[in-house]
Amino acid sequence: MSMRPRKDLEGVVSAAFKNRRYVPNVAFRAFAEREGGVLSPGAARNLVIALQRSGLMRSAGRGWSSISRAAQFDCHNPLEELVKQLGEWFPFAESTCWSTHQLVGFFHHLPGTFYSYVYIDRSAMELLRDRLEEFYANAKVFVNPSATSFMHSHKAIENFIVRPITKDDEIEPAMMLPIEGILVDFAAEAELIIDGWDYGEIVRGIVSAFTLDAHAILRRIARRRFASRNTILLCDALFVPGIL
Repeated sequence: MSMRPRKDLEGVVSAAFKNRRYVPNVAFRAFAEREGGVLSPGAARNLVIALQRSGLMRSAGRGWSSISRAAQFDCHNPLEELVKQLGEWFPFAESTCWSTHQLVGFFHHLPGTFYSYVYIDRSAMELLRDRLEEFYANAKVFVNPSATSFMHSHKAIENFIVRPITKDDEIEPAMMLPIEGILVDFAAEAELIIDGWDYGEIVRGIVSAFTLDAHAILRRIARRRFASRNTILLCDALFVPGIL
C-alpha cells in the first residue's frame, strides 16, 4: 500500500480511534486495509512509526498507541514528606506509596477524607504503623485491613493503609507509584472509600487529560489479579467500545 503522507494517515487514525482512546499497534494493519490497501507485516510496522512521527498519535507503552493529550501526570508534592520519612525510617527496605491527595483535582467534590497507601515488606508493617502514628498524630493507621474490618472502622480526616509490598511493586523505579499503578490499585481500594460513580469520573478525567501507558495498566491488572467493577470501569475508559 502506498500511502499519501497526510490524507491516508489521517484516514487510518480516524478509523482506528473512532470511539477509542487506546489501540494496539497490531491493529493498524487492519484499519489501513479498510482504507483500501494491503500491507505486509513489515509495512504495517512502518505504518505505526509513520503515524507516530506524523504527530497524529503517540506511543502509549509497549505495543499500544493513543490520541490522548501528551501530558505527564506530575503530582508528587502531596507525598514528598511521606517519601522523605520512609527513606529515613527504612533506608534498606523496598517501599512505595500513593494517595488520594494526588487525585484531588479529579474528584467531582472536594473529599473530606483522604487515604494514603504505603506498601512495604511484611516484616516492617507493624513498625511502620508505629512510626506513622507517632509522626502523624491526628491520623488513623490501618495495617493490611480486610474489606470488612476496614468498612466498619472509624476513619479520620487523614488515613494511612499499610499493605505488604509485592514483586510488582518492587520493580517500580521510584518510591511513588506511577499513575498507571495508582489507577489499578485505586480500582481495588475505591469500593471501600468512594462510590463507583466517583471512581468512574476520576478515571475518565485522568484518561482524558494524560497519555497513559496502556501496557503497564494491563500488565499490573494481570499481575495483581484484581477483579472488580472498578477494574472494568478503568478498562472501559481506556478501550470502549472494544479494541477492534
